[in-house]
Amino acid sequence: MTMSIKYRPLKAFLLAVQTGSFTHAADRLGVTQPSFTALIRDLEDILGVRLFDRNTRGIALTAAGKDFLARIERPVADLEEAYRSILDLAAVRRGSVVVGSLPSTSLTLVPPALRMLRAAHPTLRVRVVEAHNDDLVTMVRTNQIEFAIAAMLAPAADLAFQPLLEDAFAAVFPAGHELAARPRLHWRDVAPHDLILLSRGSSVRELYDEAMGDRPSTATAASRYDVTHMTTAIRLVRQGLGITVLPSLALPELDLKGLLACRLADASARRTIGVLHRKDRSLSAAASAFAAQLAAVAASVIRDAGGKARSKPAVPR
Repeated sequence: MTMSIKYRPLKAFLLAVQTGSFTHAADRLGVTQPSFTALIRDLEDILGVRLFDRNTRGIALTAAGKDFLARIERPVADLEEAYRSILDLAAVRRGSVVVGSLPSTSLTLVPPALRMLRAAHPTLRVRVVEAHNDDLVTMVRTNQIEFAIAAMLAPAADLAFQPLLEDAFAAVFPAGHELAARPRLHWRDVAPHDLILLSRGSSVRELYDEAMGDRPSTATAASRYDVTHMTTAIRLVRQGLGITVLPSLALPELDLKGLLACRLADASARRTIGVLHRKDRSLSAAASAFAAQLAAVAASVIRDAGGKARSKPAVPR
């Protein structure tokens, strides 16, 4: 025998037990007393038993009603808690999100976006994993992170990408370096020098290797230092060990005192940074809220860069 018992009659039954009155229970449920009585009667008809004895003094549970109460009280409470929990998640009142970020965006986009997110959703928990671009793509694909703030350097059918902003790479060198005399710089200009590059897996390294692919002798002629962190690259430049190429986005957050930075003119020295996630996974409400704050911060960065570009070079020479 198949039964079809809906939530509302069960809630009516529990309210009647809690209040001891159909009238008070009807008020709690927000219906008229006749409608409430009809809910209880329909439930009794479905179950085939009488749940309440009704008289002029009020209502009392029958033996069947007491047995029914013992069996449904906890399941209905669990159902209501699950419902409230999902509503909280949908409204981003609780929950957590794990995202990945490039080191450059961790310096620039992530902190203000987290501040805005906390102001809007103070109970939300966020974990940010910093990694190079290749590693972030892998972590997205293997569900280690919900989305990445990264660059999509090659088309991928399984990944979705929402652009945030454009970024260019810049050569960084001491003020007295011979490159300072050049009006424009390209990959081919920095290649012959001692290079301090971010390690393989980073977007700058991938784009450099790709650009130098047809000039292997030039690309490998200079001794290079592979480093993980941009701050390390800057310190090595200060020690006179070579020059480095870093994302322009991160330069305002680095100590470039005594150094010069010049954006590379090559089209291949640019990348689009955005929110990268799997196409077959919808972002959670928490992740969507964080992505929205990142988009707002990126729009602000673009506006500021536009204003600076009109008054002075965006990257100092």
